[in-house]
Formats: sequence, C-alpha cells, structure tokens
Amino acid sequence: MTSETREIPFVKQLASSDRKIREKALESLRTYLFSNRNLTELDLLKLWRGLFFCLYHTPNPAPQHALCLSFASLLHPLTTTLFTRFLTAFWSTIISEYTSIPQLRLDKYLLLIRCYISSTFAYLADLGWDEGLIQEWRDVMEGNGKEGLGGGLGPLSPANGKVPDGIRYHVLDVWVDELVRVVKEKGMVSEEVRERLMAPVKRLEKEGRTKVVRGRAKDVLADERIGGLISSKSKGAEQRNEEEEEEFEGFED
Repeated sequence: MTSETREIPFVKQLASSDRKIREKALESLRTYLFSNRNLTELDLLKLWRGLFFCLYHTPNPAPQHALCLSFASLLHPLTTTLFTRFLTAFWSTIISEYTSIPQLRLDKYLLLIRCYISSTFAYLADLGWDEGLIQEWRDVMEGNGKEGLGGGLGPLSPANGKVPDGIRYHVLDVWVDELVRVVKEKGMVSEEVRERLMAPVKRLEKEGRTKVVRGRAKDVLADERIGGLISSKSKGAEQRNEEEEEEFEGFED
C-alpha cells in the first residue's frame, strides 16, 4: 500500500483531520482523474487500493463520513468511459478486500458502499438515464464484464462465489433507499427506466446462488416505494395499457 500511495501523494492527505487539507487533496485527485483519461485498469486498481487504505486508517465517525462522501463525489466529473472503469475498480477492490476488514472497521465501508450506490444513481440521472449507460452500469453490478478488471465480480453477481454475500445483502438493503432519494431530487422516471434500474435485483431474485440471497432480493422488489418512482405521465400510459388489455376480449369465431 505504501508504494502504491506514494505514486499519488495526495491520497494520504485525504485522511487529514484538517478540512482544508482534505479539500485541497480532493481537488487534486479530481484534477488527476480529469487530466488522465487514459488510466489503465492497473492504474485504477492501484488508486482504489490507496483510497481503500486511506479510509482504513481514518479514525472517528465524522472524518470517516466526510471521506466517504468525498470518494463518492469523484464519480461526477468523469467521462462515461472512465465512469464505468472507475466504478468497476471500486467494486473489485471492495469485493477482494471485504473479508479482511475487521468487524470494528466494517461500518465505514458499509457507509462507503451506500454513498457509492447513491452517487452512481445520481450520475445516471444527470446523464438522462441513458439506456446504453445503464446497461454498462448493469454489467458492472452483475459482473458481466470480460475477464480482467472486475470480470464476474459485480456486487450483485448472481452466482459468483467470490463475491461475499455480506456485500450483496448491504447493497440490497440500501438500493431502494438511495434510488428513492435520488429520484426525489432529480425527478421521477419512466416505467422503462425503473425496470432497467431494478433489473439487477430481479435477476438476483431469480438466479441468486442461495435461498437467503433470493429472498432478500424478493423483499426489495416488494418495497412499496418502487411504485412511487414513476412519473404521472408514465403512470397514465401504464394505466391506459392495462385498461385496453381488460377491454379486449379476443376475436370472435
């Protein structure tokens, strides 16, 4: 970790107790990411390993919370291409390191996961819930990528035994909370967008490797708040379609 962090000196400064130093380091990191658009998969993994241990060694809840929010905010200035690779590096790091996190340090990583779920939804919303980008995000979450960085290691990968179920459980626990939060802030979505956003959970409910995982996914899908995500215009179209189906009684013989 020491040699990797030394390559990007301001990573250590993100853990400073001095707010001004943290903010300066965060701005330096944003500039680094923005000006290095050709970062390799190895570059991103090195960066995230440094960020992971930066949080690891950060004591006290307030600085931990600030650091999680800062890390999550790194997504927003990224290009769509770097966004998916950066997100993949994040999840790959969390998945590979998760079982080595001591119980006393686990809460701050669960908070980081929550912040990243929220920030990811916000990024997709800011890009107009683009269908192609949502599919790329879904591939990351489900581990559908090719062999290499994150291949098969998405947090909601249905069958990969290398993904700890603890990660699956927490992602499911915060999924609707953070989606509702973002939709309230950014505006309601169409029925099609809602279905795309819930697709990873639906797949997990059908193909999850254990009965407990499938049951937790089923509980998420039963959350009444999901119905409130759709815009009134989309709800009207959905209702008309249902009425048309009810009125049609088939062709006469």
